Amino acid sequence: MLTQLLLGDNNFEGRLPPEIENLTMLKELQLSYNNFEGLIPNQVDNLQNLELFDIGINGFFGTIPFGIFNISTIRAIALEANNLSGQLPSNMGLFLPSLQQLILWGNKLRGTIPNSISNTSQLVNIDLGQNSFSGLIPKTLGNLRFLQRLRLEWNDLTVESPELSIFSYLSNCINLVVLALGKNHLNGFLPKSIGNLSISLQKLRLYNCELKGSIPIEIEHLSGLTTLTLTNNKLSGLVPTTIGSLHMLQGLYLGGNRLKGTIPPELCYLRSLFQLYLGSNYLSGHIPRCIDNMTSLRSFRLDFNQLTSVIPLSLWRLTDLLEVDFSSNSLSGSLSSEIEKIKVLRILNLSRNQLSGDIPKTIGGLKDLTKLSLAINQLEGSIPISFGELVSLEFLDLSDNNLSGEIPKSLEGLHSLKYLNLSFNKLQGEIPTRGPFLSFSVAAFMSNKALCGATRLKVPPCEEGGPHKTKTTWPNMLRYVLPAIGFIMLALTLAFAWKRWKKRNPKSPAQVDLYPLVTWRRISHQQLVQATNGFSSNNLLGEGSFGSVYQGTLLDGMNIAVKIMNMQVKGAFKSFDVECEVLRNIRHRNLVKIISICRSIDFKAFVLEYMPNGNLDIWLHSEDHYLNILQRLNIMIDIVSALEYLHHGYSTTIIHCDLKPSNVLLDEEMVAHVADFGMAKLLDDRDSMMQTMTLATFGYMAPEYGSEGVVSTRGDVYSYGMLLMETFTRKKPKDGMFIGEMTLKHWVDESLLTSILDIVDANLLRNEKEHAAMEDCISSVMRLALECCAESPTQRIDIKNVSATLNKLKSKFVLDIRTS
Repeated sequence: MLTQLLLGDNNFEGRLPPEIENLTMLKELQLSYNNFEGLIPNQVDNLQNLELFDIGINGFFGTIPFGIFNISTIRAIALEANNLSGQLPSNMGLFLPSLQQLILWGNKLRGTIPNSISNTSQLVNIDLGQNSFSGLIPKTLGNLRFLQRLRLEWNDLTVESPELSIFSYLSNCINLVVLALGKNHLNGFLPKSIGNLSISLQKLRLYNCELKGSIPIEIEHLSGLTTLTLTNNKLSGLVPTTIGSLHMLQGLYLGGNRLKGTIPPELCYLRSLFQLYLGSNYLSGHIPRCIDNMTSLRSFRLDFNQLTSVIPLSLWRLTDLLEVDFSSNSLSGSLSSEIEKIKVLRILNLSRNQLSGDIPKTIGGLKDLTKLSLAINQLEGSIPISFGELVSLEFLDLSDNNLSGEIPKSLEGLHSLKYLNLSFNKLQGEIPTRGPFLSFSVAAFMSNKALCGATRLKVPPCEEGGPHKTKTTWPNMLRYVLPAIGFIMLALTLAFAWKRWKKRNPKSPAQVDLYPLVTWRRISHQQLVQATNGFSSNNLLGEGSFGSVYQGTLLDGMNIAVKIMNMQVKGAFKSFDVECEVLRNIRHRNLVKIISICRSIDFKAFVLEYMPNGNLDIWLHSEDHYLNILQRLNIMIDIVSALEYLHHGYSTTIIHCDLKPSNVLLDEEMVAHVADFGMAKLLDDRDSMMQTMTLATFGYMAPEYGSEGVVSTRGDVYSYGMLLMETFTRKKPKDGMFIGEMTLKHWVDESLLTSILDIVDANLLRNEKEHAAMEDCISSVMRLALECCAESPTQRIDIKNVSATLNKLKSKFVLDIRTS
């Protein structure tokens, strides 16, 4: 006579026994949030009085017994977050007159969504998200007049026409509150009819749907919206001013599109807005000064746009802000001392802008700040001692500025600090030795003016007493300065005489010399011979088109890589000059670091930082090497970070032109560094492309490069897409299996219609617990790769958007693994 069996939210395990069929009077069976597993027994069909069948958040697998869809009394079927597979019966809606809740998200269900679902006329909630359903979204869903929540996100569904007429049909669902279709292949234009959806609609989620065209101004009619998510599509045009009339809006997410123009000041009317994400677009102009009207704002992201002018003072009046990310724009001016007003701020990222002036001392008032990045700006002055008051700080990046003075000892008290980067500044004096500084590496302090400290940091030892403790008098100073001036004048005289003599004797053998960069070491040819044991074959790391690379060790113990050019090969001279031009100026943590250049008439070599873990090609295609999915994601994020710098972060646009696994080097921490710039091209501000007769590596080079010699940044994006596919499939573009019309691109494209796990590197399938999250992640990565490899350069995604997308995919994967 049992009518209710409610065991949810415990730690039960084992299987659901077939004897369940004996509970013939059972109305409610609730087993959710446990550790049950195994098949759902077919005997459940016999529970003909069942009204609630809830076994979600367990480990059940296999197919759903079709008999469940024949129990006419059932009101709710909840099977979410299991490992169920198979398809839904084509007649599933014909025998469920009372069904109100159908919750099947987070499984492995496939096939189409049956049109018969519309016969279940009492349905209020449909959630089929995070499965592998394909085919068309049924138009008949528009017949469900009681429908309040429709979630179909993270599937492979499509629509019948590019005008997305599905919105016209769903306008009949006058009670609709949630509509989530994200991560499907809608591939069309948002129609004006979107404004005809229910005025009760609160959440509209259409992210990663391949939407194009503009955002219709009719969106203003959805006056009940609290969340509007259109991220990672191909939307263009302006941000509609009519969005400012959506006064209930709490979350506005338009990032990862192609929106342009200015940020409309009408957005300032959104006083309930909690999160505003406009990053990774082409927005320009000013940040509206009226933003302080958005008093509910907690998270504000404008990263990777083309915004100019200064940061408005009104920003610092939003005293409840938790996150600000304006990175990768062209913002100028100085940081206001009013920054201290945002007492609760946790994340501040203003990197890759043109900010100048001093860092305000008042920044020490941000006690809750966990991440601060001001990297790659034009900031100057000293690092404020008040940084020591940022007691919650975990991440600090002040690299690539003009900061001077000493590193404050107060930073030793930041016990939560895990990452520090002060490189490429003009800092001097002793590097602190206590607290978090015990674990920081060389990279945190490299390329500064005159730092000293521990030998492990590869800086000179500090003089006893320190330079800041000694007083230098003019007589003492002159004793050192005058000889130095004399030496410089003598050197200039000799240099001028040498230049004239060399001009008159052009065929005379030249001694080994170096490019005149003061940050480089002077290393002679003889030192290179000694370091490499006479360029012994035992020290050979690899050979390329224009030369060979040897591993060596200098007398002071420094490990180096020596790239010797084969001057007998046609084009080697030009390749050497190009690589000199690039390497002597660029600097980025994901680009190979040059230590010196050594050359004479018949000898030319680069001395580079040694990478102990070799190159990516070895790790992908050698049997004794293995990379897990996170390592591969991190490597690809490193590479795209390097390309983003080359394309957008340097004064001249640099195109690598030969991106492939063997040109990606891995340091001791498996951080990737892009190398080999022998084929690189430099574009000035007037050009977006150029032509060349130089051919890159077949299989990785873009079609327009091979056929017409057209070089642009989009060519590097194409190569990156091919590299992305190779990294996760372990198949080279010229693998023997690809013949005729079957290419790596086609192979990946077809697998997205079936199962991506069929083509991924088998090594990635070792951990079965990660399969669901891995399938979602790699499917998204492969779609991104195909966007990079579009045949037409204009259709390829920009490298900035690649970077943003890949970082988000990694974050989601990590979250999925933690919660699985």
